[in-house]
Amino acid sequence: MKRTFKFYLLPLLIILSHLGTSCKKEEAPQVDTAAVKKDWITGVWKQKDITLGVSTKVSGLQLTAGSSMLDDPIINMLLGALGGNPFVFTRDNVYSFNADGTYSVSGITEFPGGISPLVAGQSGTWDLEVYTSVLALFPSSDTRDPHWINSIAATKLNLAVLITLPGLGDVPMNLVLEKQ
Repeated sequence: MKRTFKFYLLPLLIILSHLGTSCKKEEAPQVDTAAVKKDWITGVWKQKDITLGVSTKVSGLQLTAGSSMLDDPIINMLLGALGGNPFVFTRDNVYSFNADGTYSVSGITEFPGGISPLVAGQSGTWDLEVYTSVLALFPSSDTRDPHWINSIAATKLNLAVLITLPGLGDVPMNLVLEKQ
């Protein structure tokens, strides 16, 4: 009986050792995340909204992060006291990011009264920086307008921007774009 056990044990060990050495792990393919993000960004995007990036108090009124600069009644009231809400004029802005690294913006990019919503102007070049987390716009060789990518999906792009408001300073906001 002992012989039979040894006889079956040896072939079993040979088979198991062969199976263990013949199974090789496949390596995961390397993904170029910069190329993937550039591909997602390339295209035509329509502005959907501009929202506050932080909560704050202005003239005793509490404004919460995510409030729409276009549609929030409290923001419209506050900006109305300053002569009107200039952000409503950006509602139809369209951003075109081309595969060759150029961009163009059709619509309002400069406001009167010292409000600076978009340093990048109407056209220039674009690239991804800081481990593909910043969409940098270059209207000229000596001007850089960084936009942190808060989130990106196939049809929605949310960019963090700083907008200078007279009397308040640089205010963090979110430029929400929808792919066309």
